[in-house]
Amino acid sequence: MITDTHAHLYFPELLSDIENVVSRSFDAGVTKIIAPSVDLKTAEIVLNLTQKFENIYAAVGFHPSDVKNFRIEEIKYLEDFISDKKTVAVGEIGLDYYWDKSNIHHQKNFFIEQIHLAKQYNLPIIIHTRDSVKDAIEIVKSEKADKLKGQFHCFSGDEKDLNEILELDGFSLSFCGNITYKKYSSLDLIKKIPADKILSETDSPFLTPEPFRSKKNEPARIIHTIQKIANVKEMDFNILIEQLSENTKKLFNI
Repeated sequence: MITDTHAHLYFPELLSDIENVVSRSFDAGVTKIIAPSVDLKTAEIVLNLTQKFENIYAAVGFHPSDVKNFRIEEIKYLEDFISDKKTVAVGEIGLDYYWDKSNIHHQKNFFIEQIHLAKQYNLPIIIHTRDSVKDAIEIVKSEKADKLKGQFHCFSGDEKDLNEILELDGFSLSFCGNITYKKYSSLDLIKKIPADKILSETDSPFLTPEPFRSKKNEPARIIHTIQKIANVKEMDFNILIEQLSENTKKLFNI
């Protein structure tokens, strides 16, 4: 019943062992995986994986850290992948001010144009917001008409950001394995989020949860992050899993 809504399966450390990665995910109870892309090349890889594995679905988009390498006109080529029945979202898109602040205008243009594409095809968006959540929220709010919906992946904003997202109908938040780390300081925000607004994800191969922090992350390890959320929210683990499953189905239609 568990869906990992964010696993970068195109990374060599996962792709080279994909049969076992998928097998271990099943053994852990992860029955579906959404694999986002970051450009056209990775979109092709994840679409190929969706043809090979029934339980893998794709999200296609240009990651904000990669848009410096592309022209805005190249967004049109995403439509070749969006038309595939296994594509369930436009993503990973958004803004990233951590690595590069020299091209913020270009990032915003890419983000907005990909939002328009998602609305055209009635697909949700998967949003990256590293050091940029406030600007991302403002863009989403300005583009909210016409049934825009989506996921703020690996949420790292403050309480004000959280409240603004919660006011957006059709938008959910997700958290990665870093919430299991001793230095993670925003567990109080997780406690405040309604269970029907949360999605499960790993961001594999990154942000591996404890007790596997020194190892590569993969979908099977999502159990430890979900357990942490259940503990923080004082929820029964199985009830939380059922709610997460409903949330995923509602947003991604899988």
